[in-house]
Amino acid sequence: MFCTSLVVKVASRCNLNCTYCYVYNKGDDSYLKQPKIMDSITVKKMLNNILDHCRKNDLEKFLIVFHGGEPLLTGIEFYINFVKYYENIFKNTNKTIDFALQTNGVLLDENNLNILKSLNIHIGISLDGTIESNNRNRIFHNGKGSYKEIINGFKLTKKIYGNNNANCLCVIDINHNPIEVYQHFKGIEANDVHLLFPDNTHDTNTINEGQLFDWLKVIFDLWYEDKDVQKPKIRPFIDFIGLLLGELNYGNEMYGKRQNKTLVIETNGNIETVDTLKICGNGFTNTNLNIFENELDDIYVENDLARKYYNSHFDLCEKCTMCPLEEICGGGFLGHRHSKAKGFDNPTIYCIDLAKLICYIQNKVYDNLPKDLKDKIEKLNYEEIKEFIES
Repeated sequence: MFCTSLVVKVASRCNLNCTYCYVYNKGDDSYLKQPKIMDSITVKKMLNNILDHCRKNDLEKFLIVFHGGEPLLTGIEFYINFVKYYENIFKNTNKTIDFALQTNGVLLDENNLNILKSLNIHIGISLDGTIESNNRNRIFHNGKGSYKEIINGFKLTKKIYGNNNANCLCVIDINHNPIEVYQHFKGIEANDVHLLFPDNTHDTNTINEGQLFDWLKVIFDLWYEDKDVQKPKIRPFIDFIGLLLGELNYGNEMYGKRQNKTLVIETNGNIETVDTLKICGNGFTNTNLNIFENELDDIYVENDLARKYYNSHFDLCEKCTMCPLEEICGGGFLGHRHSKAKGFDNPTIYCIDLAKLICYIQNKVYDNLPKDLKDKIEKLNYEEIKEFIES
């Protein structure tokens, strides 16, 4: 086992207080024990560890995603220095790191965007659809909505990076009109939109079976039937279409049959499994492993959760292993399977929604395939699959 990417928590605090946040509003208070900003000593040690890791595992490319909290709370000098350290440590090697930064967009301005672009750091912006949805969920600590600031950062990013880098993460809000959400992303000319399932477990979920599918079906129909060549790429739709056509490289931590080769480095250098698993309990992802004392791969030897996450699409409950959709669904995201009573030995809370969505997408795509490609897949009968799921 080895990782190919790190989510680096360069800042442990955030200037927003999103209602659904898995770091701050799902019961985990680990961030309070972390330094607010990652220091230069930790950065240099981490980069040296990554280089050793790449050599050990024969990796020519690696990925770092700057994250938080809000990563721009570090100030722009942090990234200038980070890339300098990287270039110095990795010079005269055949190893390279790609950089991305996931931000709420509030602190983006022309100066720091020009610098980030010059450093070859790609930008992703968290933007939950419309003004109303953002101002209900993505709020400042005083309760004020953040849409105005986020959309300003988004527009500046498009201006400086170009349309092909206008990429968004959007947490699904089933209480908001999906038609308006799609029209909004089209209207702002988003290039790529990743619709994220709300992060809950069997113990905390408040969404009824089928509600998520009903919401996604509306957007899928709008998107699939939209002939505009400039329409946004929308995940999970393009991922499911790829998987249904046999392109297994479309899998990720949410679905498919790929191993999950991402780890998290906290601001103090702690090595952990992905932070979205914090929804499973306070301190759930905590380890005693740190880059100053451990190699990155040590987590796979010493931590059960890390191994479980790595193989989460293969280590499934009995019902999932027998399901006709197992190759596509992959059991869903590991955290969405968790319950206090049975651990991860459950189907995902979104089992029905995923089954409906996969069947719906497959059948709609099938109807529009040329005859020679129809041999690759077959139509799915959701009622038969539902009968299996509920048996």
